[in-house]
Amino acid sequence: MSKDKNKEIVTDSEIAALKDKVLARREKAPNIKAEMVDGIAKLSIGDKDDEDDTLRLMGAMGVLDLDFLNPFLGQIGNSVSKKDEFCESSMKFAIGFIKSIEPVSEIEAMLAAQMAAVHVCAMDTSRRLLWASNLPQRDSAERALNKLTRTFTTQMDALKKHRAKAQQTVRVERVTVNEGGQAIVGSVAHGGRAEHEK
Repeated sequence: MSKDKNKEIVTDSEIAALKDKVLARREKAPNIKAEMVDGIAKLSIGDKDDEDDTLRLMGAMGVLDLDFLNPFLGQIGNSVSKKDEFCESSMKFAIGFIKSIEPVSEIEAMLAAQMAAVHVCAMDTSRRLLWASNLPQRDSAERALNKLTRTFTTQMDALKKHRAKAQQTVRVERVTVNEGGQAIVGSVAHGGRAEHEK
């Protein structure tokens, strides 16, 4: 962003780049819609609710098994809804959050879903803290908010460590062996002394 007299001005090219990013993500993964039928939320994926939309959502969420996806979506919906009240906007938020993490496996998708649920709870607890009318309500909300925000940070660290472990490689650039030295290539195991040496 260019600056002009302490004001930030967004250029047309920056707006176009942001628009392209939004459209690319939308194309990559369809939205989910919910319709309440006899007190049960019926989910539909994308505009056409066809197999391609389901596969695109699975890809965006790091899910490779349809038997995993269906109950997983139900768990997400339940985790961000209030008692006896399905909250479609919170469900869409949670799925949008999961897609933004770009999980590559079901484990990463589950962790992202937990992070979304913890965030929703933390925001609700923040509201309760701000609206508390007495000291016990304030203390309770403050403790809960502290635990939830710490949990979210721990989950971020867990995701980071999981991804680092998956990408960890060891590369030897160069081995130098001086005169009289030996180089061993392969596995080396060190044990105790042999029986005959004891």
